[in-house]
Order: sequence, then C-alpha cells, then structure tokens
Amino acid sequence: MEYSHLKITAMDYLTIGSNGFAQVGRPDFLEKNKIEMRILMQYLVENYPVPDEFAFMCHYKVKWFSHDFGMYSEIVLIYDDSLLYQWEENDPEKFDRFWNWFNDVESVNLETEALTEEIKSKYRDFVTKAAHIST
Repeated sequence: MEYSHLKITAMDYLTIGSNGFAQVGRPDFLEKNKIEMRILMQYLVENYPVPDEFAFMCHYKVKWFSHDFGMYSEIVLIYDDSLLYQWEENDPEKFDRFWNWFNDVESVNLETEALTEEIKSKYRDFVTKAAHIST
C-alpha cells in the first residue's frame, strides 16, 4: 500500500499562559477552568488572531499539564516546527515574522483586571444558573 500522499508534520507547542482564576485542587476547579479557558481563548482569537500567512501551520489550543496537586491547563500555540525550521533556513524574513508575532502574543497580559472580572462574571452567571436548575 502506497502512503506517499500522507504528510507527516512535526507538531510542537509554545505556551501562552492562563489567568490563574481556576486553582488546581479546589472543588470548583473544573467549572472555573472551563470558563477561564473559554474567555482567554476568545480574547486571543479576537485580539491576536493567527495571521493568514501562518493559519495553515498553527492554531491556539487548550493543553493540559500534570502538577503535584493535579492537572491544570494553559493556552498554547500548536505549530508545525519542521516548517518553522525550513523557514529559518530558506525564508528568514518569514521565520522572523512568525517569531515577532508570537512574541507579541506571548507578552499579552492574561491576568488583567478586565479579563479577570469577565471570567468572574461568567462564573457567577454559571453558579446562579446552576443554583436555579437544582432548586
């Protein structure tokens, strides 16, 4: 069987971060984490979208990691590192544009008061709605 049409890509990730609203080990962690990740992902996609020239080789994602107290998640950028290494050799300007863009994204403060308040507000809405459903 011929598989030459399949392209194997070497995907890697770069960590962007989280807000810290959801704390590992707390009983409400999963609910808070889901809301936090959704708000942060929306914020990044709307304010720091992946440039068109890189959209085919990278995307934002929530990635889970192990910790002594349990699992936690961060927003990451999944990207094709083999392609990036090719650009480093063959198209250094594109390589530099990618890193300049990512450095801008990586430096975004995901712990601003505005983002934290938005996450808290959505969590309060969730708790209120859950309380009404259970009564």
